[in-house]
Amino acid sequence: MEPDFNYLAAVLTTDELTERLANRKDYLPETTEATVAELKFRKYEFSYEELRAIQADIDRQRQNAASVDSRRGFYNSNTKKVVVKDPEAPLLYSRQALNIFTVLCGALFGSILLAINVNKTENRTKTIWVVVFGVLFTALQVFIGEAVMPKSSGSYAFLWGFAAAGIMDGFFWKKFIGYATFYRARPIWAPLIIAIVIFGLLIAAIIVGGNAG
Repeated sequence: MEPDFNYLAAVLTTDELTERLANRKDYLPETTEATVAELKFRKYEFSYEELRAIQADIDRQRQNAASVDSRRGFYNSNTKKVVVKDPEAPLLYSRQALNIFTVLCGALFGSILLAINVNKTENRTKTIWVVVFGVLFTALQVFIGEAVMPKSSGSYAFLWGFAAAGIMDGFFWKKFIGYATFYRARPIWAPLIIAIVIFGLLIAAIIVGGNAG
C-alpha cells in the first residue's frame, strides 16, 4: 500500500519538516513534495530560489533513478542512486549484496533473499516464482554437475552462481521490483552469518570425510 505522504508530513513538527527538507536527498521525492506542501500550508515562507532549488533536486533524483539499469554488473555504482534513508521506503537487500551472495552461496540462497525483497513490494504475490526459480536452477545445476561433468562440477560452481545472479538481477529484480525503485539498504548480517555457518559445516564435512577415507 502506498504511504499517505501528506498525512505523514502533517503529523510532524515544523522543525522536523525543515530538517527533512534540509536533508531531502536522503528521502523519497514524494516525501519532499509532501513536506513542501505541508510547510506552505503552515504559512512557512519560501523564497523563489529555494523552491526552484528544491524542485531541481526532486527532478534530479527521479532522473537519476530512471537512469539505473544493469550496466557494469556487480559493481554498478548507479544502483546507489536509488538508496535512501526514508523510513517510508521499502527495506531491501541491495542488488550488489544479492549478486554477491548468489555467486558465493548459490541460486537457492540468493533467491530466498530476493524473495524477501519482492515480498516488500506491490508484487508480493510473485514471491513464489522467485523461490521456484532458485529451486529449479539449483536442481538443474546438480543434475548437470552429476550427470554431465561430475569430476569438475565443483570448479564450475561460481560460473553457475554468476549465471543465476544475472538472471535474478536482469529479470526478476527488473520485473518485480524495478531498477528505479527507491529503497533502504537492509543490513546483511543475518544472511552473512547463515552463509558462514553453511560454509563452516561444509568444510567440517569435507575434513571429516577426508579423515574417514
